[in-house]
Amino acid sequence: MKTLILVIFATFTASAYSDHHESAPMSTDGAFTTLQVAAPDIAKYRQTLIDNPSAFKATGTTAAGICVTNSGQDYVGQMMVWSAFPNVATALAASTKYNPQQAPESYSSLREIKYGVTWKPITPFRLEPGYERVQRIKVSSENMSAFLEAVNDLEKAIIKAGHPNFYNGAFVLIGGGERDVGTVILRSIVRDGNAMGLLFDEYFAGDAGWEDEWAKMLSLGEIVSDNMEVCEQLYFGD
Repeated sequence: MKTLILVIFATFTASAYSDHHESAPMSTDGAFTTLQVAAPDIAKYRQTLIDNPSAFKATGTTAAGICVTNSGQDYVGQMMVWSAFPNVATALAASTKYNPQQAPESYSSLREIKYGVTWKPITPFRLEPGYERVQRIKVSSENMSAFLEAVNDLEKAIIKAGHPNFYNGAFVLIGGGERDVGTVILRSIVRDGNAMGLLFDEYFAGDAGWEDEWAKMLSLGEIVSDNMEVCEQLYFGD
């Protein structure tokens, strides 16, 4: 499994910043449907999604891909299949057009479905998958406005400190069940693992230049989970 993850990681980091993703706009428009699965053979499942995009076509998604959990896994083969839509209405409608429980054997034999949920960006976000720190943060309604401002301030401070490709995306989860009530997903995204590691090294050295912004954000919510994911776009629409 460790060897497999290393192979997948190398593939993702080489392709995640293809020409499809350059100059992607920042926006709070759109929504995502996500399907969390366990795929023991991640490479085979990934290739099947590429070779047979029928599920993506059935929902009418404009873009789709995967995120493989690189550290902090809750189970073997943890990954997420995501699909992008222009708004929440089309995302929710799409969820009724394709039932993953009724997928053909070529799909269903490769993964175990865990759960699905719809994501809505609540800070400006661009579709530019990469190496991503994913934190689930409980934020009270009273703190939400200040928390989102702090997320944006942190992004600006990190960029100013010499990391121009860094960006944050905060999302609320729609229809996620008891697990996701009051939870914001914060995805902090860079090009690869080395770029993420540099942020940690600078912070622990005490000369990052964005320590205050990080502390302010943390004071406004409670982190309940923290992992790293390697994300990639596999489908670019018709």
